[in-house]
Formats: sequence, structure tokens, C-alpha cells
Amino acid sequence: MDKIKESDLYQPIKDYLDSLGYDTKGEVKDCDITAIKDGELIVVELKKGFTIELLYQAIERQKIADSVYVAIPLPKRGYKNPHYKDMVTLCKRLEIGLILVGFTTNGKSQIDIAVNPEPTKPIRKNIKKRMAVISEHNGRIGSINTGGVNRRKIMTVYKEQSLTIARILAENGELSAREIRKFCGYEKTSSILRMNYYKLFEKIGAKGHCTYRITDIGLKMLDEYKDLIE
Repeated sequence: MDKIKESDLYQPIKDYLDSLGYDTKGEVKDCDITAIKDGELIVVELKKGFTIELLYQAIERQKIADSVYVAIPLPKRGYKNPHYKDMVTLCKRLEIGLILVGFTTNGKSQIDIAVNPEPTKPIRKNIKKRMAVISEHNGRIGSINTGGVNRRKIMTVYKEQSLTIARILAENGELSAREIRKFCGYEKTSSILRMNYYKLFEKIGAKGHCTYRITDIGLKMLDEYKDLIE
């Protein structure tokens, strides 16, 4: 498989973690892949090669996750690669897991967990950042984003809910905040309408007796994200 991209690693790893019973999602709070099961948080960072920047990312993720893995394509010459043993040794020293993703000429993939992270000492967690990742992960309706894609539009919980409200207005016409909340069930409906960060809505009428309708920007954005929100 020529010219492997970071995003090519995402689906095989997601499928593997899903098969183990994890709820797996991509691009959550700058993490390429997050997976949650029974309160355990796993983070996987994807790269086309084993680099110092990849290890920096992994060490940073150790502040929030129970286990951190780095994932790269299977190196040339596979396990006979002269740097393979060094990669394994370094990952073990840093208590970071290593996932190798192999691809055949017909595009099929194979996952090898070369190293499982085995902490030798407790790592102090950043509780605030950890909960932000878990909250964002759990707030997503589905697994829309592909981990490892940097320039693709990233769907956040806030954007997802804003687009849902825009879609409700597009399909039902002018509605009050209370009526919109009945459709979507979002507790922060009024806040989203008030902030209107993406300029998707237009307020009609005075405070207390107002309704909202979708803007031209909202219609354009719904069309732009059609493949993600359907």
C-alpha cells in the first residue's frame, strides 16, 4: 500500500478497539483516537513514522489517559528493521504502548500490539483535561471524525448541536427556544442560540417573545456538512 496516510491507520485501530468492547472515536480534544470502556480511557496517537514529536504527544496524553499508545505503519523490513528493538525498548521505558499497522497490497490491514504500556510508577493525571476529553467523547452522537486528519473539518459537541438546531429550523421554520428544545432535548439550547458562534440563526422579535430562523450561512453550513450529519 503506497503513500500511507495517518488517517489510514484510524479505521483498523478503531475496528480493533471496537472488537474489544470499547467505544472508540476520532479527534477528541486533540487526541487522534479515544476509546472508553467501564471508565477506562485509552488514547492512541497516529503518525506515519516513529518520531520524537509522537513521543512528546504520547507523554502529554499520559496526564489524562489510563493507557496511551502510539500507532505507526509497520516499518520497512518489518520486525527485522534495525530500529524495531530500539522503538520497543524506548516505548517500554516511557510506559507507552506501541501499535504497528500492516497493510497488504490489496489494502487489507493487520494490527500488532508490539508493546502494552505497563506503568512502573503512578502518573499524576490532569483531572480537568481528562474530564474534558471524556465529556467531549461522551457528548458526541456518533463517531464522525477520523483520527489523524488535520485539515478535515472537525465535529465537536458544540458544532454538532448547533447544526442539529439549524436543521430543526430548516425543516420546521421559525421556532421559539422552548420549541427547539422540545425537538432536540439539549439543556444548553438557549445558550447555543444566544452565542450563535457560527451565525447559523437569526433572532426575530423582542426578548421574551422571540423566535429564531435559520440564516443563509446556516443553510450553506448544513449543505457543507451534509455527509457528516446525515
